[in-house]
Amino acid sequence: MRRAIMAISGLIAAISAVGVHADVKVLAVRLGADDVVKLAEFYEAAFGLKEIDRVGEPATEIIMRYGATVAEAKTGTSPEFLVQSREPETGEDAMAHAIFHVSDLAATVVAAQAAGATLEGDTVTVPIGGMPVKIVMVTDPDGNVLELMELPNGADQLPHP
Repeated sequence: MRRAIMAISGLIAAISAVGVHADVKVLAVRLGADDVVKLAEFYEAAFGLKEIDRVGEPATEIIMRYGATVAEAKTGTSPEFLVQSREPETGEDAMAHAIFHVSDLAATVVAAQAAGATLEGDTVTVPIGGMPVKIVMVTDPDGNVLELMELPNGADQLPHP
């Protein structure tokens, strides 16, 4: 985790150094879990995170955010913690990564590449909660995966019913 935080800090510093005018903030962190329900319970008990959404039945992902109550967490603006099932065959965290909300995806990709990141595919637009979200994956110079998301104008977070 320390390595990921250092890499994220380095990427933010590099983006700042090349003069990108896009706003960048941490939107979420995706964590791997053998048992998503049990790990989500840990994060609630240890750190006060609240479950705001669940994917799959049984759950393959639980989305959490800070708030005094679940209702406050759903409307809150803290970064999300996405607790996702590990790959059953390998036990590896195929999706462990930081997720950044950026105001200008193209400019941020240019800045990240100039700082040493590698583009990992094309930009895609996917509907999340009925909202079209532009997404692209990059890897930092040490191979850590970073997901960059551009939300529609005026949106500061992903919707969770």
